[in-house]
Amino acid sequence: MYSPIISLREENVGVIPPPPGVTPNFINPPSRQHIILITNIILPLVSLLFATLRLYTTGIITRSVGSDDYMIALSWLLACASSSIQCLLTRYGAGLHLWDVPFSTFNVHFFKLGAIAGTFYGLSIMFSKLSILVLLLRYLPQKPKKAIYTTMVVVILYSLITSFVWLYACQPIEKYWDLSITRGSCIKWTTVFVSSGVMNTVTDSVILLLPIFMLRKVRLPRWEKIGLVLVMMTGGFVLVISIIRLKTSVDMASNPDIAWESACIGIWMNIEQHTAIVCACLPVGKAFIRKHFPCVVDYTFNNFGTCGEDNGGFRGLRAT
Repeated sequence: MYSPIISLREENVGVIPPPPGVTPNFINPPSRQHIILITNIILPLVSLLFATLRLYTTGIITRSVGSDDYMIALSWLLACASSSIQCLLTRYGAGLHLWDVPFSTFNVHFFKLGAIAGTFYGLSIMFSKLSILVLLLRYLPQKPKKAIYTTMVVVILYSLITSFVWLYACQPIEKYWDLSITRGSCIKWTTVFVSSGVMNTVTDSVILLLPIFMLRKVRLPRWEKIGLVLVMMTGGFVLVISIIRLKTSVDMASNPDIAWESACIGIWMNIEQHTAIVCACLPVGKAFIRKHFPCVVDYTFNNFGTCGEDNGGFRGLRAT
């Protein structure tokens, strides 16, 4: 945590002193706030589109709504809550240099709201991953239940630990968000950022690779099997974003200008949570496309069969 240099009563003093040769600007400072606002408005709309199509598909077309669908709906609500709070954080300095943010504006509000946003983000990612794992558990032809259940337990445990890190990160707990408290201590933030990012990356990798191992012995026509594997692997495509978010978190951990750097990590967190929702919705997309665009499915997945002909692809899956 970072301590102010002078009195907390000063309204025109930044949270940290500016670099040599830089003059604080409290009127029209350099800003990344417009990027925060744009991404937190557009991405929830994109993920809403995919979540709606998923619920329409499972509820109307296939009539097979399951617990994984409810998890996606909950994940979207949590992601929107996180995005809303990230927008609110711009009122308290997010996206500005710390020397351009009055201490009275920044203190308490920034870290307290940031903790809430982080909690919603972590829970949203957790439910997105659980939704994918439940789908794998229920609908793939072969079910290595131990591997899936183990992954689910790991996802739940590390998600809860990192989502509620503010409960145990500092002693006293108020030291997490109140920079005026000088007593007590906090854990190293680099450890928290790296641990969370590493676990996200590892579980994303597992989710990406599970369908390959689960389908390697399934006897299907070549194009049908390739299509099935690709569709079921879409839930792990968020892995690349997770890696980028990890690197951004590590870079930010050593930079005292956290309000400015938090814009980058907040944007990548936002991209990650909404992309996770989109990826979790893709495996059930075949039924929607077959219903409204049958030629696309037949050409792509059914070994270039005749338009409208069902060659039996994805039997046993809800996506059929």
